[in-house]
Amino acid sequence: MAITDQSPPGEKCTSLVAFAARYRLERSGSVGLLFAIMFMLVMLISAVAIDYGRTELEWQRIQHAADSAALAASHRLGTADQNESGVDIAQRFFKANTGGRDYEQQIVLDSDRGEVRVTAAGSVGTSLLNAIGVRNMAIRASSRVVKGDGTVEVALVLDNSGSMAGQPIADLISASKSLSGVVMSGADNSDRVSVAIVPFSGAVNVGAGYRDADWIDSSGASPLNGANFASNVPRLQMFDRVGVNWRGCVEARSGGLDVTDTTADTGNPATLFVPMFAPDEPDSDNSGGASYTNNYIPDDGGTCTPQPVVCVTYDRRGRCTKSQKTPLPAAEAQSRICKYDGAVVPLGAAGPNYMCDSQAILPLSSNLSEIETTLESMIAKGSTNIAEGVMWGWRVLSPGAPFAEGRTYDTPKNDKIMVVMTDGANTYSASSNHNKSWYAAHGYGASGRLGTTYSSSAYVSRMNQKTTAACSNAKASGIKIYTIAFRLESDPTTLALLQGCASEASMAFRAADGAALITVFEHIGGQISKLRVAG
Repeated sequence: MAITDQSPPGEKCTSLVAFAARYRLERSGSVGLLFAIMFMLVMLISAVAIDYGRTELEWQRIQHAADSAALAASHRLGTADQNESGVDIAQRFFKANTGGRDYEQQIVLDSDRGEVRVTAAGSVGTSLLNAIGVRNMAIRASSRVVKGDGTVEVALVLDNSGSMAGQPIADLISASKSLSGVVMSGADNSDRVSVAIVPFSGAVNVGAGYRDADWIDSSGASPLNGANFASNVPRLQMFDRVGVNWRGCVEARSGGLDVTDTTADTGNPATLFVPMFAPDEPDSDNSGGASYTNNYIPDDGGTCTPQPVVCVTYDRRGRCTKSQKTPLPAAEAQSRICKYDGAVVPLGAAGPNYMCDSQAILPLSSNLSEIETTLESMIAKGSTNIAEGVMWGWRVLSPGAPFAEGRTYDTPKNDKIMVVMTDGANTYSASSNHNKSWYAAHGYGASGRLGTTYSSSAYVSRMNQKTTAACSNAKASGIKIYTIAFRLESDPTTLALLQGCASEASMAFRAADGAALITVFEHIGGQISKLRVAG
């Protein structure tokens, strides 16, 4: 028997009951009655199944919407405005995934626990069950996004060069604090997440507190120690001679060790890190007419034998009207050790800490307050050496000395991540004097450590090669690298350098201004956080 029913959905169940009643009247006996009861049960079960199926589909939709909303809001977790921006994002994502239907929502961002919770409740109108008084079926969905069960170590390698002065360094501090807050949410003072800060400019400051560390060349054993001086006096003793504290900067290692994480070993002096000591450059009497930038004590001071004074101009009566010291060759004047004994460096002079401009490294830390304090102390001064920033970013993540806070590379479920941010190209200025450059992390240009073509462009080209090698070697060791080019739209060379440094093309970012920089840092923080939907 064919059964057709064209009645509206709300009347179908009534029509089926009437049909069954007519059928019972047309058929006599218990068989007909049994058939009618069975028929009504089948129809009722069908009605329940149809309405339940519709409700189940709607529940799946709002569950997906709740999951999406929680994941979207999680990227604001740990930021200063998480309760405003996070809730707003969650609401917009939920609405977009439900077609704007009216559901009661509750959205909670809990940075202490490192989780986002979203619940939604409402009802779905029935069609077939409406005939028997069941007009709505309640539905409720909930989602919880939490930190993953792995661990993560992050090194923020941050350009603190002079071009970052003013608002740019303020924006960098805010952006870095935002990223730190995101990745540390729910993990402050735990061993699950740790962050290191590596400020860099022309060199990297490892911290004066490591003066006595066994990886610092305190005895002058390194082949680099005696460069620029007539005798091989340990650099730290040179600081003591002039009564100046070593600020904490070290030279780059040589012989390829500047782009590898080879462990510093007293048995191999070339692997040790030599404290930067900028030599006193020649006085004007000994300069040979060349220009020098860091002359801070007399060349014949200290325990040196004074240079003889000779008259160079006489008046008509034979009286001396102008005299000068008997000149020394510039290289000899600069290399003298005796002039440092008891010498006093004038207040305001660059002195032996010349080019040691950035603040000290903060090794891996799980204390958000300590991380933020370090970031707030950053200042913008000096030149740019991206390669040294990358290398010390690698060294703070490495499990071996100089910094040994990092987990071993084969630790399960542990990520080592470096974020490299710069607003400028590598820089190393050439000079026409006998040094061929200023003094910085690679010593003087005349040493040949940046090649034997003594021009700024040649030095920078060599530094770019070192940056590429440092990034490649760090990635090969298992470190994931994000890069951020800040205000570099007109510098295709540095943009390409940073893109090649990143682990993947999608991990190389650009930021044209401070607002974009903060957004990029927060986005990277969300990616690092290893969030997952927990239900």
